[in-house]
Amino acid sequence: MGRRGPLPKPSERVAGHRAREPGRVLELLPAAVQAPDPPPGLTDQVLVSWESYWASDVAAAASEVDLPLIRRLFVMYDQYAQAIEVVNKAIVVKGSTGQIRVNPLADYAFKLAGQILRLEEELGLTPLARQRLGIAVAERYRSLDELNRSLTTHEQGDGEDGDDVDPRIALA
Repeated sequence: MGRRGPLPKPSERVAGHRAREPGRVLELLPAAVQAPDPPPGLTDQVLVSWESYWASDVAAAASEVDLPLIRRLFVMYDQYAQAIEVVNKAIVVKGSTGQIRVNPLADYAFKLAGQILRLEEELGLTPLARQRLGIAVAERYRSLDELNRSLTTHEQGDGEDGDDVDPRIALA
């Protein structure tokens, strides 16, 4: 399960005397992720979602150990779609004694929706979860951009101060 609570402050805004643990950094993986075989029996609509997921940037953060969780999520998507289809046709049904009651599949769909949301958050499929993943990615890209700029500036050289300091030394 993920960390709870607010996101940590950026290191430049941290105040206090305690030593801070370094923030977790999201390792960037190759952009092209090969879509594994989907779980058997998924509807066409969910198969399209499966392919869409594996074509997204979020899938690049998934590893092979996440595959059972991802498959379970898409099976739940399929079950939810089928349950909602039946509920939409008959929101109420007759009970065992002839009374009118809410379709039991509506309760099942409601429970599935909660489980789906939890898995989506774990896998970075909600806007907030993507934002939390994106913060680490954006900071890493920013630092890489700064390094590239400093290397470009050094290679061009301004020639005024004659300083030939290797920018990689500043990183050490």
